[in-house]
Amino acid sequence: KNEGDKYSDIEFYIFLKDKENFSAENWVSQIHPLALYFTNEYGSEVAIFENMIRGEFHFLTNDQMEVIKSWDGLVEFSDFDKMILVDKEDLLTNTLKEIKTKVPDRTTNENILWLSQSLLNVLLTTSNLIKRQEFAHAYQSLSNVQKYLLWLIRIETYQTKHWESPTKSLEKDIDPDWYSLFQETTSELDPTDIKTAFKKTLTLTEKLFDNLGVEAKLKGVLRRIE
Repeated sequence: KNEGDKYSDIEFYIFLKDKENFSAENWVSQIHPLALYFTNEYGSEVAIFENMIRGEFHFLTNDQMEVIKSWDGLVEFSDFDKMILVDKEDLLTNTLKEIKTKVPDRTTNENILWLSQSLLNVLLTTSNLIKRQEFAHAYQSLSNVQKYLLWLIRIETYQTKHWESPTKSLEKDIDPDWYSLFQETTSELDPTDIKTAFKKTLTLTEKLFDNLGVEAKLKGVLRRIE
C-alpha cells in the first residue's frame, strides 16, 4: 500500500504446486539469515531475520488460491499489479481479476449497526469485570472496546483507509480533538484509572451513537451499562 518503511513487517502468500517434501524454513532462509523461525498460533510461518525484520509467510497449494476470493468485500486490496511479485502461470492474476470490491464501503448502515452492537457487547463485559474487581482482565477488555470505538470514529471522521488495523497511523488520520477523546479511553493498570477510562468510554460511545444515528434501542442498552 506504499506505506512501508524500515520498521515495517513483510508478508507474503506463496502458492505451490506441491507442498510435499517442501521445507518452508529452508526456502525462507535463502532470503536472509534467520534469527528465529516458527509457526504462530494462526498457522502462519513467522521469520525474524538477523537484521531484525519480521516476516510472515503463508505457504499454500495452488488449489487453495481460491481463498483470496473469500476476502472480496471484507478487506481492502492494493493495486493488483503491485501485489504480485511472481506469477509463472497467471493463476494469481486470473484469480484477482475475479475480485469485485477492491475498497469495501465501511460506512453502510448495516456495518454501523453491527459495530454498535459489538461495542455494546464488549462494554458490558468490561463493566462486569470492573464490578468484579478483575482489573487486569478489565484492562485487557478495554483494548477490545477501543477497537470498536476506533472503527466508529473512523466512520464518523471519514477516515476508513486503515480499517484492518484501526490504530495504524491514527495520529495522522484523525484530527487532534478526536484523538484526545480516544486518548481519554485508555488507562494504566490501576483500578481508579480503569474506572475513569471506562466512564469516558461510555461518554464517547454516546457521542458516536448520536452522531451516527444509531437506533434508539441500542442507545437504551448503552444507558443501562455503568
